[in-house]
This record gives sequence, C-alpha cells and structure tokens, in this order.
Amino acid sequence: MFQKAFLNLDKEKRDELLNKAMQLFIDHKYEDVTIKLILETLSLHPATFYRYFKDKDDLYYVILCNVSQKKKDFLKNDGQEYVFELMVRDNTAEPLNELEVKFVKTVINLPVDVLLHLYLDLFKDESIAIFKDSLRRLRYDGKLRPDIDDDLISFIYATVQFNLILFYREAGIEEEDLQIKVRKYFDKFFLHGLIKDSEYEEE
Repeated sequence: MFQKAFLNLDKEKRDELLNKAMQLFIDHKYEDVTIKLILETLSLHPATFYRYFKDKDDLYYVILCNVSQKKKDFLKNDGQEYVFELMVRDNTAEPLNELEVKFVKTVINLPVDVLLHLYLDLFKDESIAIFKDSLRRLRYDGKLRPDIDDDLISFIYATVQFNLILFYREAGIEEEDLQIKVRKYFDKFFLHGLIKDSEYEEE
C-alpha cells in the first residue's frame, strides 16, 4: 500500500483520486468495479494506476487506511487512547465527512474472499500493532493483568474483526446502531479477560 509514486503526489491530487475512488465503491458493488471502470473514473492511464496501486484491493485498502487513520488521530487527540474506543464510532463527534462515512459502510458488503484478504492479510499487522499499543497503555496505567501475553492476545483481537463482520452479515445486522451495540458488547467481554478484577467496574 501507499506506493512511493502515489505518496509523491501533492495532497490535493491524492485526495482527489481517493475521493473519486470512494464514490465509485459506494455507487457499485465491489465485484462490479473493474480496473477499466477505475481508470475511467480516476482518469488514469493503466501504467500510471499501477505506479500508484498494486491492484483494486490495494486501492480499497489505501482508502480504508486513510479513513481509519483520520478516525484514530481524532480519537487520540480527544483523549481516547484505548483500541476499544478507537473501534467504535461516536456519532456525537464524527471526524469523517459524509463521503468517508458512506465508504466505511461498504466494508460489510465486500465479498468474503476480499474481507479475508483485508482483515487477515493486509490489515492484520497494523491492527496487531494498534492493539499492542493499547495493551502497553493499560499496563502502564496499572490495569492490565500481569499474565497477559501481548503477542497472543493482539493476534486474537486483530483476527476476530473478520468474524465480527461475518456475524453482522449472517445475522442480518445492517443498522449501524445495532452494530455498535454488538461491538461494545464484544469489547466489554474481551476487556474483562484482560484487566485486573479491581479495575473492571471502572471500565
């Protein structure tokens, strides 16, 4: 992701390309978005596209990372430091614009093989790193149980995100508010196994 040629573009041009691509993924099913359609929408020559992105999956991933980083930076600046807070959208203070919010909602409808590639390949290492940072913060604050294995727990948490998306789909949970309730329930359940009993009520 984020190939050098793309990063060398000025921010205005990068944003223009990503915004056009977001609208494309919003307007069409992922499987219906062809490279030809991408090239037409972004007004790019094939050689130029492949200098910027590896393929369609990579383009989608770059957009999702960009949006996720924007959300993460906002929450950290707002004093929310734990991954449990980063994973749940707070509609009272939404840092994403309307286009970005609509794009994020396309994730639940991705083909399963793309979801698998996204969560268990492309996004896994970054998710693990984010969660490990949260564990370090919990440990620094004196809340984390002393027997927690950071590598194991971070791997489990990162990979289970794929299963949560599958659960939403199989259970027919399309309403965002209900998805957030499920996410909060899962995080509370998961968190209970990580922190000291004396700290649990505070969470």
